[in-house]
Amino acid sequence: MIAKLKGIIDTIFDSHIIIDVAGVGYGVITSQKTISTLRIGETKTLFIETVVREDSITLYGFTTQTEQEFFNLLTTVQGIGPKASLSILSALTPQQISTAILSGDSKSFASANGIGKKTAERIITELKDKITKVGINIELNEITKTTKQNNITEDAISALSNLGFTRSQSFETVMKIVSQNPNIDMNDLIKLALKEINNF
Repeated sequence: MIAKLKGIIDTIFDSHIIIDVAGVGYGVITSQKTISTLRIGETKTLFIETVVREDSITLYGFTTQTEQEFFNLLTTVQGIGPKASLSILSALTPQQISTAILSGDSKSFASANGIGKKTAERIITELKDKITKVGINIELNEITKTTKQNNITEDAISALSNLGFTRSQSFETVMKIVSQNPNIDMNDLIKLALKEINNF
């Protein structure tokens, strides 16, 4: 099994690259976000997920271990294979995926090709508990835990969503403010959240 490749980026295609490692060219499938960070001729290290099937051996490459972890996490969802997982990682960053799952924001996954509403809801349902084990979410999860019984958070998130902001954006902003101001009231929370969002 190939776990990592370090070599020169030889060729970049729409959905995969060729990386030259000591004169051997490896074809590696990557997300669009990964492809956008690569340049022909540069030396790069890619973390590799090797998928072996009866009729093929496919290499999937990632510039960060976090992206690789999310790839593996997404493929644990029923109906999500490597192709769909890369489609999601091409549309959303790991942090955006985390926020969408924790906030129950199925609409965020609509930007990924081939991911419909039912699939997005399945991702959220199946990964809500697992997502806490992924390193990128430590800070966000700690915020969630400390504010779990604070009823104003959900009300504030709903209010911001009704004003036209995405649920993911509303969730992340509200949780950040409440973590810094545990005793804040609803009116001040919404005012600060609006100010924070509008300053993005």
